[in-house]
Amino acid sequence: MYCFSDNKMRKPQRFLSYIYTIATRSFLVFFLVLGGCGQAYFPIQLNGISRSERTANQENTEVVIIPMTLETAKKANLEYYKRRVVKAGNLREPAKILPVSEAMQEFLPKQNDPGPYIMGIGDVISFTTFDKNNEDVTVLLTRDLVVKEDGYLYISPIGRIKAVGLSQLQLEDQIYQKFLEEDYGIDFELAITGFNSKNIIMISQKDGPTKIPYLSRPIYLDELLSSSNIKTVPGSDIRIKILRGDNKYVVSMLNLFEKSRKKIRLFPNDKIFIEPLNYRKEHVLIVGETGAQRSTQINSIERQTLSDTLFGSPVLNTVTSDFSQIYVLRKNKKIFNAYHLDITDPTRINFASKFEMRPDDVIFVATQPLSLYSRTLNQILGSTGLTLQARDTLKAELR
Repeated sequence: MYCFSDNKMRKPQRFLSYIYTIATRSFLVFFLVLGGCGQAYFPIQLNGISRSERTANQENTEVVIIPMTLETAKKANLEYYKRRVVKAGNLREPAKILPVSEAMQEFLPKQNDPGPYIMGIGDVISFTTFDKNNEDVTVLLTRDLVVKEDGYLYISPIGRIKAVGLSQLQLEDQIYQKFLEEDYGIDFELAITGFNSKNIIMISQKDGPTKIPYLSRPIYLDELLSSSNIKTVPGSDIRIKILRGDNKYVVSMLNLFEKSRKKIRLFPNDKIFIEPLNYRKEHVLIVGETGAQRSTQINSIERQTLSDTLFGSPVLNTVTSDFSQIYVLRKNKKIFNAYHLDITDPTRINFASKFEMRPDDVIFVATQPLSLYSRTLNQILGSTGLTLQARDTLKAELR
């Protein structure tokens, strides 16, 4: 049996440690060399074209840097707040994003007089006759007559009279001629008291179809909507569509109640559709050194500012965010205006509270240069740490 001394046992271990140290340092140098060539880190990516080809095929947009001051913020706030409407009712075609001006193209009815009422089946007529008895006293007899399914009225003593398709004046002429033919010298008068053959249908997404009885007095659109408790949400509009025979009219509810707007009278058998505009939700994108990249919602009523967006939620990181490089990117035709804010001087934060956000603005926060260096170093040292861990594991196995 051979016995080895403790010193003899340690020599191979020292040799292995020396080999692992050289390998680790060589790996680190190799990593740094490849890092300079852009090959040290391999992200998950599609195997398609090369990185240079991908970059060449991207669209490049001109960016104009504008310092954010009170004057430039005031000028930027003059830009129209563009709301858009989503038209997505037809599932067989893609949704359309339309400006409000296109989604709400008014077409108002020019004719505001429905003309004489034309009688139909089910209408009720109050018929009064004036006759004299044997004592030469005028006797009034009033009765309600209903237009039957065949379109006729029955009037005693002259019999059946066709009423469907006639106005009140035309029906009076028919009855008068019938009295003359039958040689009855009776005075009479009639009035339409039940407009049962005609009505107005109002259809809304909330309540569905509602039947509105037609009346002898004029019915106006604004009065009908008010009595039906149809209201707009602040900052939004409702598209009112009127189908009248073969014609279609479109009215904005906001414009309907203007004092200068002529009142719109409703006709018999009008169909009114209440269609609230499907506004697209408005967002601002927040990217860069902001933790998670995200979007935040804004609206045309509250008019959130850059200050609300930056400080209303944890966006800026006091360690890694570069407070001297905060940008608001806003599309201006074919270029982007980049409003630059540097809040290393705290007094400039006031500019952020004056700058209103607009839909599709992009807030970009740059990264501190030291943070970029630190992350690169952490990735390198992290890879080195994995190598050292593998060395220690192998040494433990060889013992």
